[in-house]
Amino acid sequence: MKRAGVDTGGTFTDFVFFDGERLRSKKLLSIPEDPSMAVLGGMEKGFTVIHGTTVATNAFLEGRTARTALITTSGFRHLLQIGRQIRINLYAKDVEKPPEIIPEELCFGVEERTLPDGEELIPLNEEELKSLIDKLKGMGVEAVAVVFLHSYENPAHEIQAGTILSPHFRTSLSHQVLNEHREYERAVMTSLNASLLPVMEEYLSHLENRLGARLFIMNSAGGFISASLAREMPVFTLLSGPAGGVIASHGFGRLIGLEKIITLDMGGTSTDVSLIKKKPTITRSSTLAHLPLRIPMIEIQTVGTGGGSIARVDEGGALKVGPQSAGADPGPACYGKSQLPTLTDAMVVLGRIREEFPLGGSLKIKPERSFKAIEEIASLLSTDVYRAAEGILEVSLANTERALKLVSVERGEDPSEFTLMAFGGAGGLVAAELSLRLSMAGAVIPPLQGVFSALGMLLSDGVREYTSSFMRAVSRENTKEALEVFRKMEGKARDELSWGQDILFERFAEMRYQGQGYEISVPFEPDPSRLRENFEKAHRKLYFHTQKAPVEIVNLRLRAILPSEKPKIPQIPQARAKPILKGKIYYKGKFWEADFYRREHLGRSQRLNGPSVVVSGDGTVFVPPGFSAEVGKYGELWIRVKNV
Repeated sequence: MKRAGVDTGGTFTDFVFFDGERLRSKKLLSIPEDPSMAVLGGMEKGFTVIHGTTVATNAFLEGRTARTALITTSGFRHLLQIGRQIRINLYAKDVEKPPEIIPEELCFGVEERTLPDGEELIPLNEEELKSLIDKLKGMGVEAVAVVFLHSYENPAHEIQAGTILSPHFRTSLSHQVLNEHREYERAVMTSLNASLLPVMEEYLSHLENRLGARLFIMNSAGGFISASLAREMPVFTLLSGPAGGVIASHGFGRLIGLEKIITLDMGGTSTDVSLIKKKPTITRSSTLAHLPLRIPMIEIQTVGTGGGSIARVDEGGALKVGPQSAGADPGPACYGKSQLPTLTDAMVVLGRIREEFPLGGSLKIKPERSFKAIEEIASLLSTDVYRAAEGILEVSLANTERALKLVSVERGEDPSEFTLMAFGGAGGLVAAELSLRLSMAGAVIPPLQGVFSALGMLLSDGVREYTSSFMRAVSRENTKEALEVFRKMEGKARDELSWGQDILFERFAEMRYQGQGYEISVPFEPDPSRLRENFEKAHRKLYFHTQKAPVEIVNLRLRAILPSEKPKIPQIPQARAKPILKGKIYYKGKFWEADFYRREHLGRSQRLNGPSVVVSGDGTVFVPPGFSAEVGKYGELWIRVKNV
């Protein structure tokens, strides 16, 4: 099957094509006002598309979601406003709240009630619900979220409501989005999903109609789902783009014998980092703008530091970089459309990016504009242009270093046991210095570095996760009941993943000691003693103790995996490439003469000494003085301090 991985970023849209035999790639400038235009502009006929998109995330963050109403059980219409007793900033004078998904005037309660065990107490008042339809239409509502109490145990009332509302509005039912207890989290997820339904419907319909090809969408857990499922469950596509890079790192890491990896994906707008320890780290307790996201997603930390991050001097005279970005339009000063001083412009001034090598393979830069933009920063700092550029880089490195520590040191992991895998157009420019700061084993720059996330989409499988609230003590009778629940979820998975065969299933139980307010996910075992053993082993690892209290299963979770055919990354021949030019770079306060190489000319086992710069159509790699780089058999660059 001919397949294409497409990753839409803030600055570039990346493509990797696999025709069954070889890999090809390209980059196009993104079109922020309509991301689909860049996708359509770069696609070729005859390829099935796996697409990582930030459409859902950007729509929410930029407030471009559909006007949505919440309908819930009478007396609970303020679910979203009340939230949890958690303050975002404990010491702030004013209480900071998460952004409003649905305004209070669009939250309604209707008469109905289901008990925690699923028994109906009060039937759904259909007439009351029907009377809301005209009112909602008059208020300009496009989508409706339905969240009834305890619908995870008995969804009958939500199904009834959906039947009444769906002819008039795009409708999202909580038991279909998050079939778990905790009303607030369920309300957040369902409201987000409903508000994104029209947005994703418009985007995906436009793409499918114009592509004339089969379309799959990356989800946040590192797998892909059908476009039809993404339309119904757009909340599962939040943060889907960065997941591709982690999947590619995992797959390529296994190929070259690395099990402990910290990923660094530095693009034009932001930098994403994640930790891999044999497998990518999956979490179900993420947040987006301080809102709880109870969806499976690869644990990724994002900082607003990318090539397009704008540098400025604040009122106190401190140099800041990001999170504001110049993006693709107008872009950094060197693009020729703005005079915004960015990290990319700093790299131009420092000599690591040169006009002889167009960005993305086609964008010719204008160095004189970079110098002019950075000189304005230099004058505010009372220094010269080179020191100002190095200061911008230093601030960016410090921001990224903090993110790397968040996924490693703050999780109890020692960075020195890990290798940094850096990719994205700018990842190779900072990899060596960041690996040294964290005393890491070195850095690896993989092949296809600038389109690595798009490659990850071709290395991913079809993945869909299902949960079911269980709320039972661990016992032989209850684990037997759990097996029946898993079988029902597996049947649903076979229906939804009908476009493939040979589905693999992974079963998990989310467990806690009775009375605790948090759960730990462990592999499910039918044997209750082994299941408790799994839980206590995980509890001891996280919290350094166990208890003698009863243990209960809160949720059952099923991960359905549909394996896909993976492209093979070709090995490269041995060769000894010579520098194509020599140029001045500025590093650590002085000028150096650096060798510049074309990456495609390098051969296996070739060794480069710093200072060197390796350029390609999709990214640049900087080997600083005191470092060396060795070319691996797949064209990857291993960068280490010379005395290591």
